[in-house]
Amino acid sequence: MKLFSSQNSPYSRKCRIVMIEKGLEKRIELIQANPLENPKELLSVNPLGTVPALVTDQGLHLCDSTVICEYLDTLSAHNPLLPPVGGRECVLAFVAMADGIMDAAVACVMEGRRPEDKQYAAWVERKELAISRAIAKFATVPLDQTLSMGTIALGVALAYVSFRRPHIAWRGAHPVLAQWFDMFTKRPSFEATKPQA
Repeated sequence: MKLFSSQNSPYSRKCRIVMIEKGLEKRIELIQANPLENPKELLSVNPLGTVPALVTDQGLHLCDSTVICEYLDTLSAHNPLLPPVGGRECVLAFVAMADGIMDAAVACVMEGRRPEDKQYAAWVERKELAISRAIAKFATVPLDQTLSMGTIALGVALAYVSFRRPHIAWRGAHPVLAQWFDMFTKRPSFEATKPQA
């Protein structure tokens, strides 16, 4: 299998964490790809030009982080990340909300890369408020250290906000969530996939 990935993409990080947690490192070739450069090999797998993108052993092309994570979860019984029945919708709802945080944060980062006179400050503010509201909602949920696709997505989302939007001071506003995050992200899979400044 081949996984097209970018070191600082939170979506790629989700997949790399799942790969590690499922013990699949030896079965997957990681290919670093900068989607902004539209590399031909990436575009041949994912014409949308985004990462992550996975080529399976059967030649399937998968190009959505949640779809890829679900697929990887089926390849090993080790550390099941999605319950087959009962509670599945709750885990996927967690994933969807956490991915929404990532979507909003990535959109703010991309807006910040536009020429300053073309940046839309009100739009960035709207996205950052959405991030803060979603984090506040997560802070109302009792969390333990259970590993699931939902908690992985939440850990990655919070880490990305801290990395790219540190002025969103979610840790001080939600100390219990920050405590959960600090403990959860001590996992070797999170340590091994930290973004680079």
